[in-house]
Amino acid sequence: MARVLILGGGFSGVFTAKNLAKSAPAGTEVVLVSETNYFTFQPLLPEVAAGALSASDSVTQLRQLLKGQNVKVVQAEVLNVDFSAKTVTVTQGSKRRIKDMRYDQLVIAMGQVVRLDRVPGLAEHSFPVKTTAHAHRLRNHVINCLEYADGLEDTEVRKRLLTFVVIGAGFSGVETIGEVKDMIDRSLKFYPNIAKDEVRMVLVEFAGRILGELPESLAKYAEKRLQKQGIEIWLNTGVKAASFFNVEMNDGRVIDTSTIVATIGNGASPLIEAMPVDKERGKIKTDAFMRVAGVDGVWAVGDVALIPMKDKKGNDTFAPPTAQFAVREGAQLARNIAASLKGQGLKAFHYVPRGSMASIGNYRAVADAMGVRLSGVLAWLMWRVFYLGMLPGMVTKIRVVIDWVMDLFAPRNLGQISELKTGSAKFMRFTKGQTVFEPGMTANGFYTIVEGSFSICIESAQGGETFKRVLKKGDHFGERVLFRPDKRMHTGRVEALEDSVVLRLEKQDFWNLAHSMPMLENYFRDYIKEKFPKDLQPEGIEPPGEQK
Repeated sequence: MARVLILGGGFSGVFTAKNLAKSAPAGTEVVLVSETNYFTFQPLLPEVAAGALSASDSVTQLRQLLKGQNVKVVQAEVLNVDFSAKTVTVTQGSKRRIKDMRYDQLVIAMGQVVRLDRVPGLAEHSFPVKTTAHAHRLRNHVINCLEYADGLEDTEVRKRLLTFVVIGAGFSGVETIGEVKDMIDRSLKFYPNIAKDEVRMVLVEFAGRILGELPESLAKYAEKRLQKQGIEIWLNTGVKAASFFNVEMNDGRVIDTSTIVATIGNGASPLIEAMPVDKERGKIKTDAFMRVAGVDGVWAVGDVALIPMKDKKGNDTFAPPTAQFAVREGAQLARNIAASLKGQGLKAFHYVPRGSMASIGNYRAVADAMGVRLSGVLAWLMWRVFYLGMLPGMVTKIRVVIDWVMDLFAPRNLGQISELKTGSAKFMRFTKGQTVFEPGMTANGFYTIVEGSFSICIESAQGGETFKRVLKKGDHFGERVLFRPDKRMHTGRVEALEDSVVLRLEKQDFWNLAHSMPMLENYFRDYIKEKFPKDLQPEGIEPPGEQK
């Protein structure tokens, strides 16, 4: 029985799974691996950020979406792909248990991630709009700015709070700034101390015009409408740096602001970057059938793939990273995989888009549908009908329609609903005999013993003597696996010898601290070299210049 493993629960992954379950030979096992248990309809995220839609209504549970489709859903994080062994290593659950999943055919549909590190300060101080959590966080932040500014007399701080900058004037940037401006305008009646002209919205674009994917006439209309709504548009402008207090442009202009929204900076994840396959522009190169060259039984689809195709004029181009294309790519890829399993011929991907459209706020949109160009309210209605048709699942469609209807007549809900902040470091209690780590797990944090004691036991990967040690108050564990990125490094068994308390620091926070302070970095390096045998030390433990 052939097993097809699909990595990624976005548009391309889900639609590959749905179509493959129908067209694959009998007995084919289709498995979808996703880091989350839900599918996100990303075109609606600007409305989530503006409070027009509930965050939960922009997502659909994968198991519900694929119910009855003969697709197995596995929620897990992908750690590594071994093309020669045809296995994918994943980790699941809070215990970070590791397991290998075999495949006969592999579909890489993991999309791209937000990469803002090229601009100093942008990753630390901007709000991306890539996930539902991002959109919900931005919504809460905008509301918080209004709440704070309404009762503030400090002119300088007040001005910064009421200035909102969106970087990138593609579909996501234009729709986000239009929706957020609409939310703020409709909400000011609840903030009597904020005048409408105090709110400043700035859209920054590196190119010479906005909405480069649309015809210039529609882009011009959108630009004029946004300006009429009071939005400044800075074209031919790049971002040089960002900080907690402002954002600096490459021409020297500086905007004091507390809100920087970044809709730019998509790139390959570290996992994709590490794959030994041909890549270009941060994407995996495929042929027209979506096969990855040089590796048997591996396909790539969606935003992560660079898929060659012909445009409607017959010119060579690549499939653009849009939901519309991802859906069609998934359908064609499913047919190709099914054909491959049946020993039949494959078909090159080709699709002529129906058109493009963008909402610009205030019940207006621009649309280029099948050669017909529309703008204004009619285009906005078309935009909603089009995306409603693309929404997966009848229940999701009904919920979104209800939200849209309510938004026409009722004020936006400005309640700030956010996760309880408990700090990245927290105390944890283990009773005698309880296991913190089992052999082969990945460490999810750095642990310092506050009370009690633990035993640590690690078997040598090279067949040597088993490492054993008792850790007491003031000792710590987890640093060996976390200090250097090394796929060979897994935990041993850590067990409480008595009722004990530890202070746990999140994995990323430990990494940031250990590598930002030379004193800590040197301490952990020396500690690992002193306490652990050579075969249990991570690669690259020696500082640069001392490695052999």
